[in-house]
Amino acid sequence: MRAQRNILLIVVLISLFANLAYGLEGIKQVEAYEYQIDRQTAQLQDRDEQIEIMDMLLDQRVEPEIKAQRKYAGEFEITYYTAGRESTGKSPGDEAYGITKSGTNVQEGQTIAADWGVLPEGTKVFIEGVGERVVEDTGSVIKGNTIDVYVEDVEFALELGRHKADVYVVEEVKE
Repeated sequence: MRAQRNILLIVVLISLFANLAYGLEGIKQVEAYEYQIDRQTAQLQDRDEQIEIMDMLLDQRVEPEIKAQRKYAGEFEITYYTAGRESTGKSPGDEAYGITKSGTNVQEGQTIAADWGVLPEGTKVFIEGVGERVVEDTGSVIKGNTIDVYVEDVEFALELGRHKADVYVVEEVKE
């Protein structure tokens, strides 16, 4: 009977030590999670502060002396092109590769091709859904109210496809 009690006491002690060990491991995991939460909270606070600073800087910006005025030019068919063979028939290494009709280098975010009888060379336009661009190029199939927007990546050009958009001529007005 005494041996059974001793065995039972040993089993209970082992069980207590095992539960204590598991409990300590659980406490460590909870502390690790709390640390991660505190760190992420601090990062979010930093981002909020950065946003507040950016908002303050934007509020303090000075209005330029030259303001832009937009005049509606009409609805245009918008397509996309690249400097590559698929769009221009030219390849890297060709003398005129990446050179527009106006002599500038194509530039994503700036260059568009248009019918110069509709939008003359150098005209700055605002294309809804695209943004401001400059007429620097023409194309054999760019006739009438069609604008070809330059992008660097052919897959992106194909993804953007063809659509209609309202176009406005941007005129600078001195005040």
